[in-house]
Amino acid sequence: MTETKTDKSLFYLYGLVPTEELKENPLTPFAGIDGRHHLYERQIGEVTAILCEIDEEEFSEEVIEDKVNHDMEWLQAKALHHHETLEKLHNNYTLIPLKFCTIYKNEQNLERTIETESLKFHQLFENIAQKEEWNLKIYCDDNKIKEEVAEHSADIKQHEKEIESLSPGRQFFERKKLKQKIEEAVVNVKRRKCDEIHEKLSELCAQSDVKKNWSQEMSGRKQDMNWNGIYLLNKNNRDSFLQQVKQLQEEYVDLGFTIEYTGPWPCYHFANL
Repeated sequence: MTETKTDKSLFYLYGLVPTEELKENPLTPFAGIDGRHHLYERQIGEVTAILCEIDEEEFSEEVIEDKVNHDMEWLQAKALHHHETLEKLHNNYTLIPLKFCTIYKNEQNLERTIETESLKFHQLFENIAQKEEWNLKIYCDDNKIKEEVAEHSADIKQHEKEIESLSPGRQFFERKKLKQKIEEAVVNVKRRKCDEIHEKLSELCAQSDVKKNWSQEMSGRKQDMNWNGIYLLNKNNRDSFLQQVKQLQEEYVDLGFTIEYTGPWPCYHFANL
């Protein structure tokens, strides 16, 4: 479908794909983020940009800022479209996904960017070819871990025994010290167990990384998030990875650890520009 570009056009960039892959598997145009224009290809050497023309009146910087601040329904719908489009592209091509609302004023600016960074894009394509991302979050039940620490720590049991022989005044201060010791032990247990889980999963992956934990407000949970791991694995290694995750879920649940995973995703993290 041919669509005429006007002086008031902007260009919404979804992602970058190796040109060679599009020659073998041409892009099937489908509706873009505005619901009117369609996705199309812009070949720039060995890199092809997947774009959609948009109207400046609807997607100017000022309009987007206003929508983000005052129109949650618009924001959610457009963000969902962006994500679903990247998933479709990822299922068919080696995709470097771009962030939501990556917009160029003209195709020439995009072309200069890609030509300047062509080596970086080539290396990224090599790194993520036939790969996908998975995310794993770990939540901990501190009360359950506290019980385990108090039950199995010889040092804490000895401290409790010593407190019983002290005067009431000394007991008060020593119990405060004991409480702090238990809390420190809980932190150490959580860190050590999360490291163990991450190490076991990383052995199955091409790359792995750790992201910032979400707050309870972001996660919508009452428990704190204690780990937010991201894993890049070969698509043909997916079954082994998921089997290991499920084994870890069963192994750690009685210790107070809840392991949740999501995927497969486009390579948002490992192909982040």
